[in-house]
Amino acid sequence: MSTSSNGRRAAVLVVVASVVALGASSARVADAAEACAVSDVDYTTVGNLLIKDTQFGAADGVYPLGTGRVRVRFESRPNGEPVEARLMDYELDNHLSVAASFAFWWTKVETHSRTAVADACQGVSQGELTHGDVVWSTPVTGYRSDGTIDCEGNVCGKFGAPPPGASPLHEVDTVVFRPFHFSPDGKTFTMAYTKVSHSDSPKQTNYVSLSGRETRRACVQRSPACG
Repeated sequence: MSTSSNGRRAAVLVVVASVVALGASSARVADAAEACAVSDVDYTTVGNLLIKDTQFGAADGVYPLGTGRVRVRFESRPNGEPVEARLMDYELDNHLSVAASFAFWWTKVETHSRTAVADACQGVSQGELTHGDVVWSTPVTGYRSDGTIDCEGNVCGKFGAPPPGASPLHEVDTVVFRPFHFSPDGKTFTMAYTKVSHSDSPKQTNYVSLSGRETRRACVQRSPACG
């Protein structure tokens, strides 16, 4: 066999091997895309509280609230574009101090509580990813806050203020989160003020805003239907 024939055969073998390798690589990429069709993303969060409707407006304002975490599950199309979202977990540790005064009246109210949601295998709220926002379409299941509230001052127990001293705090509310607005790289998000509770003691309406930063991302298997 001539040298040129050997060269042509070698070239053919190289091309065939390249095609096979490319096919195997594409299959691996397709398998990886399918394996990551569902991703759980964890975020650390910082919350702020907007308070309205207090007696005489004495305690209306914006207050730092606390830190927590959020887990969002993203489901993607076959091309990898995320289209659906589920809120899988939400926790916020609340440390709030509100001082108010009006004429000769004054109060200082300290709140220490944790806000959490139900444990649901398919998530506690559903939404869609639209133009960089997760728009939530269902209320958050099992949204509740538990802790203590402590009132000191000469208005405690009056005009909608909580009773003097420490008392338990248990709030269960129906909450629909405002959209999560994500940065272009998807690593951070913000949520505008969302109404989360209204109470008569203390007399106030509460709105929470969030900012979050990604800390972990993991591929998960598509979960079976819950029993």
